[in-house]
Amino acid sequence: MTQGPDPRAAVRGFMALVLDMVRIDPDRRPSAEMQRWHRDLAASVGVIPESAETNRDLLNGALRLSQILNGPEGSPADERARAEASA
Repeated sequence: MTQGPDPRAAVRGFMALVLDMVRIDPDRRPSAEMQRWHRDLAASVGVIPESAETNRDLLNGALRLSQILNGPEGSPADERARAEASA
């Protein structure tokens, strides 16, 4: 049985879409589908989702989920990129 995508990958995809929405109209109310996706991602991480009245709020919620998943130091991919950039 398939478990679905890695939660980190799902959050990154969600953040990319929300970031585009924020660039277009940061103060617009997110669609019900986007709010549901946010709630589902939060549930998969094991946290209570924050309410998102605007696209900007939704992005803040996505960033929070990303920080919870990756920890305060960032993701392993970030560490590799930093090491390559400093070499």
